[in-house]
Amino acid sequence: MQDRRLAVVGFVLLLAPLYFVSASLLKYGLGIGFLFDPLEAFLSVAGRRVVFNVVSPIVFLGGLCLALALNTYAITRLNFRRENGTIVSTVRLKLRLSNIAVAVVSILLLATLLGYVFLENFAYRY
Repeated sequence: MQDRRLAVVGFVLLLAPLYFVSASLLKYGLGIGFLFDPLEAFLSVAGRRVVFNVVSPIVFLGGLCLALALNTYAITRLNFRRENGTIVSTVRLKLRLSNIAVAVVSILLLATLLGYVFLENFAYRY
């Protein structure tokens, strides 16, 4: 039951970055702005964009990392023990589809956001 609760918490943590990435990809990749236009209208009010630019990295990256950590904790168990003078470790994975799905989506969104940050800030400009 706790694993399912962690999946729900992880999914809630994914909502903001999932909405933002989906809206941005639709708007700037395909020219479909129905998700991004309300966000853009909200941020057009003076001062909101500054607050958004400060808060969004914390909410997006922090939420994704927390969702990944919680759901990785829910599906993995690490054991270390000593046998005959050597250290033996085992990794157990529980096949909980909801937790695995949240972890995979977290990884994909983290890769997307970090890739964007890298390309936006370190791209060759001429």
